[in-house]
Amino acid sequence: MLHSRGELLLMLDADGATRIDDMEKLENQIHAVAKKGQQSEDSAGRDSTIRISDVPAAVFGSRAHLEEKALATRKWYRNFLMKGFHIVVLLAAGSGIRDTQCGFKMFTRSAARKLFLNIRLKRWCFDVELVYLCKWFRVSMNEISVNWTEIPGSKVNLLSIPNMLWEMAIMSLGYRTGIWKIYS
Repeated sequence: MLHSRGELLLMLDADGATRIDDMEKLENQIHAVAKKGQQSEDSAGRDSTIRISDVPAAVFGSRAHLEEKALATRKWYRNFLMKGFHIVVLLAAGSGIRDTQCGFKMFTRSAARKLFLNIRLKRWCFDVELVYLCKWFRVSMNEISVNWTEIPGSKVNLLSIPNMLWEMAIMSLGYRTGIWKIYS
């Protein structure tokens, strides 16, 4: 992300669980955010020749609309773990994005520079850290429903759950104590 040159930067999981056609939904949402930002610049009497890449915005693809159906088809312990994970994410990063783990996200270049310059987690919970950093930098965040298909063999292993909890605890402690510095 730090080496990219585009105005809009798409991040997606390699398993192809999200249809690439949904990229247009994320792009439209970022354009809507940029247009809204440009209108507020116009009303403030400032130069309105702002490029979309200069508007800090992030759009998260989401499977949250599929949650009700998933709850009906998953085993009870997977539902319990999912709900528990949502509570831990809420405590670590706050509210705003219901599905942090969907691997389909789009950022403007200015948002990506701020966020990925500061990201420290490299595994499962870097998505949660992205939400935390979006809030810190006041990057506009939106969540858009995407089409998603479960890919066989592409699942979180039960043994990874303690690692995820550990990462969120480290992140929360690191930022809240000031051990992890945030660079503008």
